[in-house]
Amino acid sequence: MKKFTSVFSTIFLTITAIALLSNPVGAAKQMEFTIAIHVDPKHPMFLVGQRFQKNIQDAMGDRIKVRLLGIEVGGERDHLEGVSSGEYQIALGGSVPLTLYAPKFAAPDLPFVYPDTAAAKKLYQGDIGKLMNQSLIEKGNMRLIGLSMRNPRNLTAKKAVKSPSDIKGVKMRVPQIEPWVKIWSSIGPMPSPIAWPEVYTALQTGVIEMQENPVDVIWSSRIYEVQDHIILTKHVYSFFHWLINEEFYQELSEDDRNAIQSAIDEATAWGDKFVADGADSTLEKLKTTGKMVVIEPDLAAFRKAAAPAIKELAKNYSPEVEKYVLSFVKE
Repeated sequence: MKKFTSVFSTIFLTITAIALLSNPVGAAKQMEFTIAIHVDPKHPMFLVGQRFQKNIQDAMGDRIKVRLLGIEVGGERDHLEGVSSGEYQIALGGSVPLTLYAPKFAAPDLPFVYPDTAAAKKLYQGDIGKLMNQSLIEKGNMRLIGLSMRNPRNLTAKKAVKSPSDIKGVKMRVPQIEPWVKIWSSIGPMPSPIAWPEVYTALQTGVIEMQENPVDVIWSSRIYEVQDHIILTKHVYSFFHWLINEEFYQELSEDDRNAIQSAIDEATAWGDKFVADGADSTLEKLKTTGKMVVIEPDLAAFRKAAAPAIKELAKNYSPEVEKYVLSFVKE
């Protein structure tokens, strides 16, 4: 009996030792980390996401497994709802997150307000930035941890456009973003919210006469084949938003938070340079290969025409945002 007990004890201790070696007491469970990105894999923001993924993996090593998900799991709103519910840890957002979860702060992409990207970016900084993030946390269960610059939007047409009088009554495609529609209506054209996949044909057939987009979209969508002028209105300076689930964020250690923040800071800085450098070369391609005539319009006239609508819209924002927006409005 003693011999049997001894053998049994030996087997038990051996099994226990193997179990402890394979899963030591106190060993940290590998963290699953999913980043959802609603753009095509060739898009600059997907490249930023891949760099972000690598930075996190390099910083945290085997303790974490980082996955990238794309349009195969839905569009922007699907991804935002996923990060809000905790299905994904991080998601990329365009203009939608502020509209949904921080509407009183959704002013960075107002047309004809800011003179440059830096001016629009100030809405994300200081006290206004803190209030914006608090709204995102309370209403969306997510917080903003990074911004990626987008190229400014410009107007295209089949004729030279120098001032608002040149586009009065003209049919123009504008995204179905209420503030944008109101501002362009104030300037003079007739906004038409045609779905983007239909814009090329609509321009080709004359259903609409103008559209507006960043130079990279004008190039990639071959708008230069159906429009021969690009008017450098640079009327919208906007950003992509990198958002993290708040509950997940609160569970992270301070070191892990810092590692993730450093990872996104490096990736977005790289992406901003990539986007800016690409804008210059793309404009050159539009001038040469695309044969578009580049027009420098009277921006002061456009801003003056947009001012009444901007003032009206500003009433919907928080007092801090309204004051900042109106500091750029001159009539």
